[in-house]
Amino acid sequence: VCTYMCPWPRFQAALLDQDSYVVTYERWRGEPRAPHKKGQSWEGRGDCIACNKCVAVCPMGIDIRDGLQLECIGCGLCVDACNGVMDRVGRPRELITLDSERNQQRRMQGLPPITRILRPRTLIYATILLLIGAGVLVGLSARSTLDINVLHDRNPLFVTLSDGGIRNGYTIKILNKTRAVQHYDLALDGIAGATLTVLGQESEGARAQLTARPDTVATYRVFVTAPGKLSDRGGEGRENEREADGVQNLKMVLTDRAAGARAERTTIFRRPE
Repeated sequence: VCTYMCPWPRFQAALLDQDSYVVTYERWRGEPRAPHKKGQSWEGRGDCIACNKCVAVCPMGIDIRDGLQLECIGCGLCVDACNGVMDRVGRPRELITLDSERNQQRRMQGLPPITRILRPRTLIYATILLLIGAGVLVGLSARSTLDINVLHDRNPLFVTLSDGGIRNGYTIKILNKTRAVQHYDLALDGIAGATLTVLGQESEGARAQLTARPDTVATYRVFVTAPGKLSDRGGEGRENEREADGVQNLKMVLTDRAAGARAERTTIFRRPE
């Protein structure tokens, strides 16, 4: 997954430059590598004793001594393993270390390392990150704390009551994005004389009171009852054609009783054709 699916290695290759700090191997100091026995001279050889501890601890199974590779995740486990080996054989630490390519070249030439933090690349990246962060903050501050979803029952599509009225059933989901219990008023718009009933509540009327717990989705079963005869809207148009086919538009409006925030959803009301 890290090698073939994760996009980060591809981004990393484009982001790095000679002053970027990465896990690296001091080849100029470690080569030529060879096994080492206690009391053996270090003349004519490097500090790397070819123990392969750096490879054994690497979660990606790579050899950092071959250079920075696509699979490297920069965990630094090879640095810790190599430092432990260097302590046991009495050689300086940081044979594998976190360093830049420029500093590696300077160390090989006997020059002191330098650190360049403020350079065009880092300034551009910092500006991009600030812009992204500002956009996220604006989005979070402007986001709605209330949302509603309305699902019409599929079976049955409608029920004809004994008094000639038509009843449709709905499942309403209220998303409360705040960290407090909220109380809402649910109202209908679009069908004259329509009333609603919430399952578990005895009252029936043009409005209903609903409650949602903090950071959760509250689910309610709601029944909307409308007069059996279509309202006379007059004129000809697409809306009247839909009513003739037994479909009317119905809008459900949810209002936060404390803050006044509103969320609405348009659905359909079905009746006999």
